[in-house]
Amino acid sequence: MFRRRTLPSKHETERRHNNVRAAMQREGLDALIVCGNQYAGFEGATFYMSGFEIVHRYVYVLFPLVGEPTLVFPREARWIGDKSKPWIRDQVWPDLPGQWLAERCRERNWKRVGVYGMNFVMAVRDYRELAAAPIELIPFDTQFDMARAVKSEEELAEVRDAMDIILDGFWALVGAYKPGKTEAEIMAPAVERFFARGAGPRMMNILLSGSHGEAEAAFKVPGNRIVAADDLLLYSLEITGVGGYWVELMASSPARFIAPWLRSSPSTVLHSAISLATASAPP
Repeated sequence: MFRRRTLPSKHETERRHNNVRAAMQREGLDALIVCGNQYAGFEGATFYMSGFEIVHRYVYVLFPLVGEPTLVFPREARWIGDKSKPWIRDQVWPDLPGQWLAERCRERNWKRVGVYGMNFVMAVRDYRELAAAPIELIPFDTQFDMARAVKSEEELAEVRDAMDIILDGFWALVGAYKPGKTEAEIMAPAVERFFARGAGPRMMNILLSGSHGEAEAAFKVPGNRIVAADDLLLYSLEITGVGGYWVELMASSPARFIAPWLRSSPSTVLHSAISLATASAPP
């Protein structure tokens, strides 16, 4: 069943912002720039802080220690993404976001500015503008992630919803398993369930696969390779629910096809996975 996305409560958004500001105070920051783009896993930070769902390109949340935050979009993204959904209502679309951010820092006399995502997702053109400004840029990834690590009951409900979705897809995948199908055909019913229940583009479904009960040591996108009866398939299912919380589940082909040397592994985790796969395997 598809669950309509609703915004977090006012209490929840205030809790998030207060936690981040407390971390900023400990580091002596005047403001924080939260970066987000389509790089899987890095769209969530801006979603968490603003409610804006990235569908293409990138966005920044400029979050001052004191005052209201601003969503900063590149001008070319003006018509991409629903700008009515975020709870941050101050929104700008400059030609060069880094230039706009640098100018705002100068106007407010901010000296120490934290950046979440500077080393991974900040656009180079924007970093150049900020690096040339009279401010100190402080990497803030660990501090930001720790601030949002403790989940509220409202967030945990979203995590449970995401787990319910991924389990729904998992059983659809188990039901689709049959030698003679392609790797993609076996995966397809799971992806159908994920999208139907609100995961949208926020998913990364890949696998390890190989013949004679062994798998090649590289994840790949399921393709047109025909699955044989003694193949080992390890599907890695990674999605979010409508609330944007990532969950992951590893799904195996029937355990009777797992190579003997893997069965004898000393790993307790692996033995638990094999036991679960054996119990859930179709006859």
